[in-house]
Amino acid sequence: MIKILLIILLAMHNNSLAHKLISNLVTPVSYFVNHVKQLQTLKDNLGKYKQASIVGISGFGKTQLVRIYAYENKNNYNLIWFIDCNLDINKEFLKLAKQLNQVYEVGISEDVDLARKEVITYLTHQDKWLLVFDNLKVNENKKVQELVNWEHNGNVIFCSQDRDILPYPIEMTHFNHNDTINLVNSILENKDQKSIEFLTEEFKGYPVLIVQGAQLLNKAKGLNREEYKKKMYQSADKIKLNISLAMQQLNPSSLNLLKKIALINNQSFSNQFLNVITDDKDNLAADIYQLSKFLLISTSVPNEINPIFEMHDVIAQKIAEINEVDNNKRFIENMIITLVNYVPNDRVRGHVFRHTITLQENFEVILRNAQIYNADIYKVLLLNVTLLTDYINSFDYYNAKKYLIGLIKMIKPEGLSYY
Repeated sequence: MIKILLIILLAMHNNSLAHKLISNLVTPVSYFVNHVKQLQTLKDNLGKYKQASIVGISGFGKTQLVRIYAYENKNNYNLIWFIDCNLDINKEFLKLAKQLNQVYEVGISEDVDLARKEVITYLTHQDKWLLVFDNLKVNENKKVQELVNWEHNGNVIFCSQDRDILPYPIEMTHFNHNDTINLVNSILENKDQKSIEFLTEEFKGYPVLIVQGAQLLNKAKGLNREEYKKKMYQSADKIKLNISLAMQQLNPSSLNLLKKIALINNQSFSNQFLNVITDDKDNLAADIYQLSKFLLISTSVPNEINPIFEMHDVIAQKIAEINEVDNNKRFIENMIITLVNYVPNDRVRGHVFRHTITLQENFEVILRNAQIYNADIYKVLLLNVTLLTDYINSFDYYNAKKYLIGLIKMIKPEGLSYY
């Protein structure tokens, strides 16, 4: 009798594990209007082929579409995981490996060099899982080529600006007339017919433009609607104009913070990280509220202590354009010095530092942008040396090697081997 009870309890335990959802899914925004046709095609493709690709230019709602699919179908999966292809994909797989080990105790290596291969091997023999490879830019699909040819029993979705080599592509298009009106009505507070018609006709079903335009009409103090419409009719870059008008509503500290956010990992940055890079810590909460009010940033992971935020790629791109190269360079250098001073020099605090949410990912993007905007090489070297030292002290050889290579690239001529 005792043996039978033990078998039943073990079966119940295994069953609870099988149905415990592992997920980093971000809830889709409340105002998003479904691309009904694309959503159905996505579901059909996953059912038939186990793979699908959402393709189209930035700002058409690729990520939101996939979030809606995942959110509506989360009961069909035991695992839903979004991998940000704008970052080091090996590190992204390591995050998933740690979650699998924590929940299922599957013994996947947590060595960053091995985690990717072992996660793929483990998932190959499982079902009821969904991986989303998000934020692929033009000419970047080769990053996921091995996964395009992967034979498995789960579901994989690729989100890219480029359809090259991707399986079963689904093109994201402008909203149709009815969807545009629905989106406008979901955001616009004062639903006068003229404003609805203006936003519907002028922004031609482009989601980012509609959202920004409606929120400007909602929140911009003293914005003359007729003057705003006139500027829009005359503008060659309507997104940039919308963002410029929103920036004019900000105070100096929130404006400076906005310009920095455009140069970090805009897909994921924590309140704690913003507290490090801001020039005005006392007003950080008010500044975040200002940026959120105009939908320049939005909360992706609510948390009373340390929420996570995101900024749309199009918004980040336009802010960087408005700010111009020299100012972007200045902001990058300012953040580098701030971060160098922030990195602790003892092992105990260093452990806490390395596990700060979104910190490592933002180092990665900041150093990338330092190269793009030709930041002072000595400041960049200083940050690389600081990070290299910290990772060596913590026996993190993957990251140590990465920053060592970065250092050698800066001080040796191109073409010489540095391995």
